[in-house]
Amino acid sequence: MKKLFVILLVIAWATAARGEIAVWSHPCLQPMVKEAPAPGTPSVTMSFKVTPGEYEPAAFAVRSEKAAPLIVSLSGLEGLGWLPPDWCELHKVASLDESTQPNRLHEFENPLNLQPGITQFFWITVRPPADARPGKYIGRVFLQSVHEVKQLEIRCEVLPFRLEKSPITGGTFMDQTNLPPAWYRDMKEHGLNAIQYFWGYNAHVTRQDEELAIDLSRMDNFMADFNACGMTGPVIISLGNDYHMHYERRIAEAYGMPIDTSKNIDGKRIMGPPISPKLDKLFADGLRQIRDHWKRKEYPQELVVLIYDEPTERLLERGKNRYDLLKTVMPDTRVYGVVMDRRIWAEQMLDQCDIIVANGDLTGCRKLARQNGKGYWVYSGPLGSPKTARYKMGSWAWRAHADGVFFWMYNYWSYDLDGCAVYPHPDDRSKLVRSTAWESVREGMDDLRYIATAESLIDKAKGEKKRAAAARLKKLRQALDPEIRKRDMAGKENEIPQLPENHDDPELLRQQVLEIILDLL
Repeated sequence: MKKLFVILLVIAWATAARGEIAVWSHPCLQPMVKEAPAPGTPSVTMSFKVTPGEYEPAAFAVRSEKAAPLIVSLSGLEGLGWLPPDWCELHKVASLDESTQPNRLHEFENPLNLQPGITQFFWITVRPPADARPGKYIGRVFLQSVHEVKQLEIRCEVLPFRLEKSPITGGTFMDQTNLPPAWYRDMKEHGLNAIQYFWGYNAHVTRQDEELAIDLSRMDNFMADFNACGMTGPVIISLGNDYHMHYERRIAEAYGMPIDTSKNIDGKRIMGPPISPKLDKLFADGLRQIRDHWKRKEYPQELVVLIYDEPTERLLERGKNRYDLLKTVMPDTRVYGVVMDRRIWAEQMLDQCDIIVANGDLTGCRKLARQNGKGYWVYSGPLGSPKTARYKMGSWAWRAHADGVFFWMYNYWSYDLDGCAVYPHPDDRSKLVRSTAWESVREGMDDLRYIATAESLIDKAKGEKKRAAAARLKKLRQALDPEIRKRDMAGKENEIPQLPENHDDPELLRQQVLEIILDLL
């Protein structure tokens, strides 16, 4: 049967196309919709501009109105000016089920079976090696059906410079850290170096006579993989959230203390033991063990503590109490303070955090952080579309003058099965299934590296060339103003940022920054 199929394909190469399949390039930052028809004038070219060692994605689509087998392959041509196939990685984009749209990158084997009236999307990533020669390269993607062969052209320009490291740290909120090492290598390849996770939720706290003992072996296993792939941190351990005191509850369970759930604030019951001298002592003893263990292991990353996530919701007073107690044991350890999108909440938390972490009112929160000697990080919610993911993990953070940028949620599969960055591989636990939004996070982090490269070149430039390039980059930054406000029905501004019309076109920003770089070179 396979031999017959190959014979038919050979015959098809020499015969007139019957137009069974439609093929077109698809902007990889745009959503992928299974019902999408072929455009009237389809583009059959995918263009890349990429520095040596950098990843750069593109997407294309195939549609047939009747069931059809399909073989997808990269050009095997070799020689000067031809794109080596081993620079490329090709995946099909699949959906969770029939009710959802494609957002997961899957390996595939030929032939594929096209479903009638359903558009099949593909994701291609080009990565020239670090020693690739600058210049222009041409490649082909061949799409072979029973009666026809179509092709897409790949135009790849390897740029004559390398990207600088950005001073803005990228990180993610994680649910579980007991992941295979390959997952952390993938995270590093996507430009991320920091994580925040709910350590307290699974803290292993035991009572040995009257002494508190914490088993930190799980943390050590995670840190071994974290260090092996070169992630530089910081590492943020969370002791609780806006209503659940995870770490303190584990202490209470080990010592038979009552858990008070009687207080209900805004629909959530506070879950934790009442404050007492005994709880305070145990709370401090546990933190002391973590501090000493971190030093003994000589972990190079900064350890940051998040006491309660979003304490302004329900735990502001208790958060201040715990902050003061923590500082008696870990005076040099920074405390992470999630203030969400209100400057007034940041003001309320000035006495119980060392890093203001905001997802709105960015200018107000940044000014407050700088005036009070606090660190300043920004974060966003679920990644959403590829375009949003790239913007929020890239130019948004640069415009906000942030020290770090994070997103929620990396692997919260129990919370949202189809809204995470990555997913478990169905057949191999050591592998992961990446989402289109996760691939766009890498592009956002690369946008920051392009900006850092432009800033470095501007620092080295002189005279009018320096002034002109600095003015161009400043104008780009100001065009991304995150402080334009939405208005309500009465026309009054509210506190939630309304993004400018062109804010989410990171590809346009990349092109403009690249022009500055090339002019300076």
